[in-house]
Amino acid sequence: MKKRLLVLFVFPFLLTKAQLVKGTKLAGLQTNLILGDIYATNLTLDVGSYSSEYGINLVPTFGWVIKENWVVGGQANFGFLREKIPFIGANINGIYTYNDLGLAPFTRLYLDITKNKKWKAYSMASVELATVKTRYSIKGNPQAGMVSTTSNTDLKGGLAVGFAYFGKSTSIDLNAGLTGLRLGVYRIIKAGKK
Repeated sequence: MKKRLLVLFVFPFLLTKAQLVKGTKLAGLQTNLILGDIYATNLTLDVGSYSSEYGINLVPTFGWVIKENWVVGGQANFGFLREKIPFIGANINGIYTYNDLGLAPFTRLYLDITKNKKWKAYSMASVELATVKTRYSIKGNPQAGMVSTTSNTDLKGGLAVGFAYFGKSTSIDLNAGLTGLRLGVYRIIKAGKK
C-alpha cells in the first residue's frame, strides 16, 4: 500500500525536464524516512497490538542556483514522534515523545548522469543547528505520572549524497547523510519568473 501511494504521488512529477541554470530557484519539502544522527523523528505510522508509534518530519527547503548545477540555500526541520511501549506482564505503558527543531544552510553540487539531464547525482554539505526534546512518561499503576524530560542542542556539519529526477517544473530526490534518509519534492522556479 505504501509503495502504491508513493508511485501515485511521484508519477506526475516525472513527465518532463528542467535545467539547473543560474538564477533558477528550488522550493520544496523533504521528510526523513529513516533516522540519522541528529534528529529523533521520521515519517512513520505503526499501530500494533503490542506497541504503537506515529510521527511526522517536515523539512521545508529553499535554494538558489548560483552556477549551473550548483545550489545554495537553507532548510528548517520540524518533527514530532510518539511511541508507546507496554511493559510485559503489567498494566503499565512507557510513552516516549520526541520534538525536533532545526535550521541548516546547505550547498549542493549536481552532476548530470544522463544525456537528457533528467537524472542527476549530487553531493551536499550542510551545517545543522538542531534541538531535540525528549519526554518519557509512565501510564498505569503503580508508577502513573512519572515524567522525565531532556533537551539537547547540537551544531554539526554534515555531508550527504543523493540522486534526483528533474521534470519540467518539479523534481524529486532521495539523499542519505547525517540527517538520515530523506525524500524530497521541489517546485522549480525558472530564472526570470516571479
